[in-house]
Amino acid sequence: MADLIKMKTIFPNKLKNGDEIMVVAPSDSLSLISKETRRIANEKFSQMELKLSFAKNVDELDEFDSSSIESRVSDLHQAFSNKNVKGIFAVIGGMNCNQLLRYLDWNLIKNNPKVFIGYSDTTALQNAIHAKTGLVTY
Repeated sequence: MADLIKMKTIFPNKLKNGDEIMVVAPSDSLSLISKETRRIANEKFSQMELKLSFAKNVDELDEFDSSSIESRVSDLHQAFSNKNVKGIFAVIGGMNCNQLLRYLDWNLIKNNPKVFIGYSDTTALQNAIHAKTGLVTY
């Protein structure tokens, strides 16, 4: 059995007032979230003095309640490569986040560590990010 190499754990910088958070939809689309829920979320982020931005394809909707694999991968790469973005929040869970794993640029993610927050189906992505890069996610 080959020796296992212990990967260095990477802790992203803590978020602070004025930081930009990019919303991505690696599973289900933001279009499934009501206007009222969006308004409340925007209000809460504003109260925390965090600026929200949205990935290009976050509202795309296909027959599986998400966007294409290409769109979701592109949005994640956009979020991790944007130097102004300090945190990335997944909109909601779903059932197809695992489709993205073979297409992600793990070096891009490792070299641009950010707070990444998600739940439910997004944990497949979060576990892969940690396993492939050492980045701690939430």
